[in-house]
Amino acid sequence: MATARARPTGVMPGGGYTAVIEVAQEPDGSFHWTNLNIAAADDEGGGISRPAPFPALTSGFVAIGGGSDRCVYYADTDGAVIELRTDGSTWGYKNLTSRIGVPVAAWNSPFAVAGTRSKTMMLYYVEEDGQLVVMKARGTWTFMVKRHIPKVPAHSPLAALQNGRGRFVYFFDKHDHVIEVEGFGQPATRITDLTAFARLPSASPLSGLAAVGWGNDRRRVYYADTDDSLIEMMGYGDEQDSWSSENLGGKGVRQLKDGSPLAAAPADRVVEGVALWGRGSEPLWASYENGWRTQEIYTTRKEARPVVAANSSIACAASTDRRPWVSYVGEDDHLALWRGPESDWQWWDLTADLNLPAAAGVAPQGPLALVHTERGPRVYYLTDEPEF
Repeated sequence: MATARARPTGVMPGGGYTAVIEVAQEPDGSFHWTNLNIAAADDEGGGISRPAPFPALTSGFVAIGGGSDRCVYYADTDGAVIELRTDGSTWGYKNLTSRIGVPVAAWNSPFAVAGTRSKTMMLYYVEEDGQLVVMKARGTWTFMVKRHIPKVPAHSPLAALQNGRGRFVYFFDKHDHVIEVEGFGQPATRITDLTAFARLPSASPLSGLAAVGWGNDRRRVYYADTDDSLIEMMGYGDEQDSWSSENLGGKGVRQLKDGSPLAAAPADRVVEGVALWGRGSEPLWASYENGWRTQEIYTTRKEARPVVAANSSIACAASTDRRPWVSYVGEDDHLALWRGPESDWQWWDLTADLNLPAAAGVAPQGPLALVHTERGPRVYYLTDEPEF
């Protein structure tokens, strides 16, 4: 276990706080975990450290990285936007609200981040009055809040993608329509009601949201309709006939559980798959290969199908060899990790294997994140029962 032992400033013996935990697999197959709030702490001397600001349990969070460099973003208990960053050896943190003046996040704000294109990364969240905040990192941070963008309702998740054309973020408006926001700053930001534009089925008010982009202008967006079927939106450009949609419920993807979160994993010029919950709260992996199919996730120890905790989120990624990885919290509140495909799958109870701090009970839209690095997968979750 790689974590600092100094007591956080302001936390009395036996006192609790919230923390971001990273669980990492190394090339030899071993796992270790790190309390990132402690690992990123400022040393004040005398055995006292000032940890990175504690995350708010009601807020979402995201992680991004592929090599040694990795970043985690979340809102702290005051709503400030916090960055945890590592170069592969040490962790540090920045309070982006106090440093560059980005607005305070709403108490239940989701976060979304897309991949890096042209050395540029975009981070999205929702401020207190429901407006979308768009942050751009290219050496330095800039941000914008445009009041003409529809407000993001409290129940809506966020999803984001980048492709050769640009940068896009998606959310549901108050009518449960899928809204697409393209661009940053000048030229003018483009806003499209995709439900009306592409004649899409209405979204379930409980639906999750996922998006993947690649190539010059390939876009895929996933959500659940009011019948809890998975809808795939396919976009190729600006014209109305360049958008289409398919109801995957009739094409090999099982019906979703009410309120299922969604996570989609990109691969090279394709969508590797979508992670979701089935009607029996079972974790599923939906993928396309000469047609859509749904793969059940089983444990390797008991060869049993696990049940997902009612408040669990879901996270997924694909490795460079296109193996899918899925993480979630089971009904026993243990953090689980699954690696596919069906012909060569493996499953870990990370909580039991590593004696992890308990996963915090959180809303379905977050927080749980997974990135696959050159050394192996990295899973991120929140706990309100950390050790020092």
